[in-house]
Amino acid sequence: MVEVSIPIAFVAGLVSFFAPCVVPLIPAYVGYVTGVSLSELKKNGHKPYFKKILISSIFYILGFSIVFVLLGSITAGVGVVLRRNGQLIQRIGGIIIIILGLQFADVFKLPFLNYQKQFKIPAWIDKLGNLRSFFLGLVFAIVWTPCVGAILGSILALSISTQTALGGAVLLFVYSLGISIPFLIISLTLASAPKYISWIGKHIGIISKIAGILLAILGVLLLTDTYKYLNSWLFEVAFKFGFRVR
Repeated sequence: MVEVSIPIAFVAGLVSFFAPCVVPLIPAYVGYVTGVSLSELKKNGHKPYFKKILISSIFYILGFSIVFVLLGSITAGVGVVLRRNGQLIQRIGGIIIIILGLQFADVFKLPFLNYQKQFKIPAWIDKLGNLRSFFLGLVFAIVWTPCVGAILGSILALSISTQTALGGAVLLFVYSLGISIPFLIISLTLASAPKYISWIGKHIGIISKIAGILLAILGVLLLTDTYKYLNSWLFEVAFKFGFRVR
């Protein structure tokens, strides 16, 4: 089950990064994390700041990845404890994923899923050097933007269904990669980022609806215990292309 869930978790990370309420803020947010503004990059280019941007981005990615991996391990650990009720846990997870998927697709509008809490970064954080970016990564993962909470919640529910702590950790690590890769790319190309971010912004509504519906379908597969057939079919396809999974 984990094998099939890995690409789902990665795509979920990508969609989370480009969520509707995040896209317009990406250039300013990335600039804040790396400590290099868009105006500085346009004036002087990336070369003088490349090392600073790269190191800051890596520390930031490490910060939120650690939190997500811990979350995945904990939620999957719950599945291990409740392994005797594996079918029940899987179906409950399916129902949760259906609800969260439809929420992300804007089919449902559940107020408690849109609750927002502002968090002010303490002034002393700016004196931490590279650890500043690491701390911001921790804060990003803990004070998660509500509009992507549906996707994160779905992956957490999926991690419970894996029923192994390692499986849950892997899923959330891959989810983190889905967020990390575009963040790193945009960080290193920030001066030209607004051009392609604006294109993504125009189409993100459609992308979000498709992603939400796919999550809901995934929930239905878990609820009806037909997820295993998708797993078998994907393995058959892999064998036809010459892949061998041990």
